[in-house]
Amino acid sequence: MTPATKVEQRTHRSGVWAWVKPGDNPVRWFGLRAAILALAVAALTAPQWLSPGDEYTAGLAVIAILFALSYNLLLGTTGMVSFGHAAFYGVGAFTVALIATKTHHSAIEGLVLSPFIGAISGLAIGAFCLRAVRLYFSLLTLAVSQLLYVAAFEAYSITGGDNGIHGINVPAFMVDPNGAYYFVLGVVAVGALILLVITHSPFGSALNAIRENRRRAAFIGISVKLYELAAFTIAASLASVAGALYAMYDQQAFPGLMFWTQSGTPVVMSLIGGMRVFFGPALGAAFYTILASKVQNTTIYWDLIIGVVLLVIVLALPGGLAGAPATIRGALFRQRRRGATPTPPTTGDLAAPTGADGWTSPAFNRVALSEVKVGSAIPAVAGAFGTLLTVRGLTKRFGGLVAADGVDLTVMRQSVHAIIGPNGAGKSTLFNLVSGDIRPDAGTVVFDGVDITGAPPQRLAHAGIGRAFQTTAVFPSLSVFDNVRLAIMGIRGDTRRPFGIASRLYRDRVGELLGAVGLLEHASLKASEMSHGDQRALELAISLAVGARLLLLDEPTAGMSPYETRQTLELLRTVTSTHGVTLLITEHDMEVVFGIARTVTVMAEGKVLAEGTPDQVRVHPDVIRVYLGSEA
Repeated sequence: MTPATKVEQRTHRSGVWAWVKPGDNPVRWFGLRAAILALAVAALTAPQWLSPGDEYTAGLAVIAILFALSYNLLLGTTGMVSFGHAAFYGVGAFTVALIATKTHHSAIEGLVLSPFIGAISGLAIGAFCLRAVRLYFSLLTLAVSQLLYVAAFEAYSITGGDNGIHGINVPAFMVDPNGAYYFVLGVVAVGALILLVITHSPFGSALNAIRENRRRAAFIGISVKLYELAAFTIAASLASVAGALYAMYDQQAFPGLMFWTQSGTPVVMSLIGGMRVFFGPALGAAFYTILASKVQNTTIYWDLIIGVVLLVIVLALPGGLAGAPATIRGALFRQRRRGATPTPPTTGDLAAPTGADGWTSPAFNRVALSEVKVGSAIPAVAGAFGTLLTVRGLTKRFGGLVAADGVDLTVMRQSVHAIIGPNGAGKSTLFNLVSGDIRPDAGTVVFDGVDITGAPPQRLAHAGIGRAFQTTAVFPSLSVFDNVRLAIMGIRGDTRRPFGIASRLYRDRVGELLGAVGLLEHASLKASEMSHGDQRALELAISLAVGARLLLLDEPTAGMSPYETRQTLELLRTVTSTHGVTLLITEHDMEVVFGIARTVTVMAEGKVLAEGTPDQVRVHPDVIRVYLGSEA
C-alpha cells in the first residue's frame, strides 16, 4: 500500500456509510450512525406500534423525507437556493390527480409518469432561471413557482381551483393504511438510494465543487451552468415523485401545494437536519413533520411554538441534528483548550525564516516537484519551442473606460513571461480576457494555433490553460486530497458520470501531486485550514492535475513572507524548466519579476508601453517614468 493510499483512506470511506464524515477515530461518528439506524428501524416498524392517526403522520413524514432530500441536492450539494421547489411537488400531485380523474387511468400510471413530467418542467424552468445567479436565481424560482400556483388556482375546470381534486382512486392495496404506508416507504427508499448514488458519484463531486467555488470549478473543466441545470432537473424530478406519492397517500391534490410558503418547508427541513450530511434532511423532515402535527393539534399558537423550536435548533446546532455530535465535540474541545498556551513548532535552525504569521509554511520544506509528471490530460510537448500564445488588438471597454486598448502580446513556449504596470494598467483585465472570464470587444486570442477568443474557462481548461487567482481559489470545505482529485476528474470528463464512487478514483495520482508540492501529510485537512502559502501550493497542484501547458498566475507571491516568496519562485522555476509549463504572470514585486521572467511586458492605461528582457525593461525611460518612478 502506497503512502498516498494510506493518507487517502484516512480521508475517505466508501460503501453504505460513505455519507458519514470520516475521522481518525471511527467511534466519534457512532452516535450519528446509531441515530440513522434507529430512524430506519422506526420507519420499518412504525405500523406495529403507532396509532392509526400517528401512522398517517408517519407516512407524511416519509414523503417529506424525499421532498427534503431532493431539495438538498440543490442547497447542500450544489449550493443553489431555490424558493420554488414546491412547484414540482404540486406538478407531481396534479399529474396523479389528473391521470386518475380526467383520463380514468390508474394512479400508479400517474406515479410512473410523474418523474418525467417533473424533469421536463425542471429542465424548462431551470434553463430560464439559471440565466441569473445567486439571489436573482432564487427570486426567479420564486416568481415562476407563483405563476404556476396562480395558473393552477385559476384553472378551475382542470384543477378544481382552490378546492383542488379530491377522492382520487387509488389501488386497492393503498386503501389499507399499512399497505399505503409501506408502499410510500418503498418508493421513497428507492428515491433516496438514487440520490445517494448521485451525491457520491463523480457527478456529485462536481456539484460539490460548484458549491464551493464556481470560478475554480470552471477552470478545472466543469461546465457550471450545465451541471447546475442537471442538478435542478434531477431535484425537480424527485420532488415530483414526492408530490405524486402525497396525492396517492392523501387522495387529493390542490394548488396550495405549490404556494411559496410550501417551498420554505424543505429549506427548513434541510437546515434542521443538517444539509452537509446526506441523511441530515431526512432527520429534519421527520422531526419537522411530527413536531408540526403534534403542536397543531394542541394549540392555536403552533406557528409561534414551531418557530421558537426551529430558531433554537438552528442557533444551537449550526450543523443541524446530524451535525450535533460534531458541534458538541467542538464545544468541548474549545473548552479544554481555553487558557492553554500554544507551543510553536521547534526547529533545529533557530534562524530559519518564517511566514508572515511567524510560522514556516510546511509545504515549502518538502517540495519534490521533480518526482511528478504534469497531468496527462493535455501533455506538454517536450523540447518544443516557438509561440504558444498570441494576442492581437485585444480591446475591452466598460462604458467610457477603456481597460484594454489594442493589446498585442506574444508568449513563447516554456518561458516565463511577466506583465507589470501600475494599478489600473489593465493587467487583470488582460488576464480575464485571455482566460475567458470576460469577452473582448475586439481582437483575437490564439493558443497553440487555435483561436480561443471569448471561449469559456471550461473549454480553455481542456485546451491546456490553467489559472491561479490573486486571491487563492480552492475548494475550501473540501479536503486537500479532494481538491486535486476533482481537478483530475474534471479535466478527464469523469464528472459526467452520475454513478460510481468518486472517492475510489485516482488515489495514487493525487498522492504523487500532493507529494510533489509537499502537501501529502495534509491531505485530509480542509483546504481552508491551511496557510496562505500552502493554499498557493495547492493551486499549483490543481494546475498540474489539469495538465496546464500555459499557467496564468495573478500576483502569485502576494501576501507571502520573503522566505515563502523564494520557495514559491523555486517551485515555479522547476515547473517551467522540468515540465515545460509556460508561465504568464502579473506581479508588483519587481525583485520577483526580474528574478524569474525571461520576457517582461509593461502596461499603462490599458496599452502596452514596452516589452523586452528584464535588463531592457529596467533601463527603458518610459518604464522608469511611468512605473518605476522618475527618480529611479
